[in-house]
Amino acid sequence: MLEYILNDHIFVSYICPYLWFIGAAVVLFLEVILDIKAPYGRYNTTNGGIPVRLAWFIQELPSFVIPCYILYNNWSSITITKLIIISFFLIHYFQRVFIYPMLIRGGKHSSYLTTILAFIFCSLNAYSIAEELIVYHIYPNNYLFSLRFLIGTILFFTGFILNLQSDAILRNLRKDNSQRDYQIPRGGLFEYVSGANFLAESIEWTGYAICAGTLPAIAFSVFTWANTAFGRGIHHHKFYLEKFRDEYPKNRKAIIPFIL
Repeated sequence: MLEYILNDHIFVSYICPYLWFIGAAVVLFLEVILDIKAPYGRYNTTNGGIPVRLAWFIQELPSFVIPCYILYNNWSSITITKLIIISFFLIHYFQRVFIYPMLIRGGKHSSYLTTILAFIFCSLNAYSIAEELIVYHIYPNNYLFSLRFLIGTILFFTGFILNLQSDAILRNLRKDNSQRDYQIPRGGLFEYVSGANFLAESIEWTGYAICAGTLPAIAFSVFTWANTAFGRGIHHHKFYLEKFRDEYPKNRKAIIPFIL
């Protein structure tokens, strides 16, 4: 049994993805059904732990470093298709690791446990996605011209751009790092949903799952929808409704425009 678990191909291609599928179900139960909120950001009521900029950098760093390391170790055998697809992953996490934390204004601390768990998840997820894509997966020679690749690429960059826009809207609600009060975000996807940045990121990783076509990428997309979109998005919607009451736009949904 232990030999089976430690088999790299089995671990990367099956064990990690199915752990994320199970994790998605658990997260939906805890966050949506039981209404338990992860203690970071506005839900870290004690504001104890790691400063938000440092926490973001620490927990997201493996998602950039690990794929780069795997890419370096397999450079002699990498195909242009694999290089392009893994570069999408690296583009997202370069922005998330080296740019996004520096742009954060204000923001509460992240608890030590939340940061540690996020670091572990990002490490395993990045390893699973990059190792499967670069080492094990095989793409047809004309894959870059396939409909799957084109649709996935369009969705990925659409989500990426909308995510950047949503983050900028939220960031500009605060004039400086000392401002702590919350305001109603407006513009972009925020005109339709409270969790615009969460919806955008979920669209982004759905596009990547379609584009990459690997089980680890699909599992990550499913987990993102469960944890980030539905879990976090619904909590934010409730937060805004409770805080702003009649001021909050009546037609704005939580995470799915016009539906939920």
